[in-house]
Amino acid sequence: MKAVVIGGSGTIGKAIVQRLLDDGYEVIVQYHRAEVSTLIRQFKGYPVQFVQCDLTASPQYEELFQSIQNIDCLIYASGTALYGQLQDTSDEEIDRCYRIHVRECIRVIRYFVDQLRMSEQGRIIVISSIWGETGASLETVYSSMKSAQLGFVKALSQELAMTSVTVNAISPGIVSGNMSTVWSDEELSAIVNELPQQRLIDPHEIAHTCAYLCHPMAKSVTGTVQKVNGAWYL
Repeated sequence: MKAVVIGGSGTIGKAIVQRLLDDGYEVIVQYHRAEVSTLIRQFKGYPVQFVQCDLTASPQYEELFQSIQNIDCLIYASGTALYGQLQDTSDEEIDRCYRIHVRECIRVIRYFVDQLRMSEQGRIIVISSIWGETGASLETVYSSMKSAQLGFVKALSQELAMTSVTVNAISPGIVSGNMSTVWSDEELSAIVNELPQQRLIDPHEIAHTCAYLCHPMAKSVTGTVQKVNGAWYL
């Protein structure tokens, strides 16, 4: 089995990559700013390849991924936070947020979808956010883009319903790691105190959910939003 993880160098992405490798997948990892030497050390001895590109630069996937064939699973885990009042958000920030979360998500899935249709158990998984369901003050643009991801997943799951490909999203709550660094320690402590489980989500919980969705017995699980948020419903 072969998987492509877009955004595989982030906190969530690395946990997903490790779980796929542990489950016997060959994995192609797309990364942007990470030190590839660090990634090579972390995944030494595993069947893994690394592909560097900036998703905001509208890469030509025909050139970038031309050597990658016969994939079974595509996981889109790329993303970046955008925190602040709407009136303080620049056009450049809006455009960057759109490109990373929506435009390139659609483009890269479009590129690989025919390969996935040839797999006996094709899987498409998009890592979205609880804010895509509820919206969040001071994260209006980010919430909008994450909501667009959910709409895309639900529509594409219907389009591919008669194929072997399932399409699902995972909407985490606040995950420990890169995502939580946008808040100060005081802000983060106040947020955690409001959470029903009073803890952040472990990235490996997201990876475990991906493993479930990739399992052969999850073939009827499609068009869903898997809520990994510790009962945090706002």
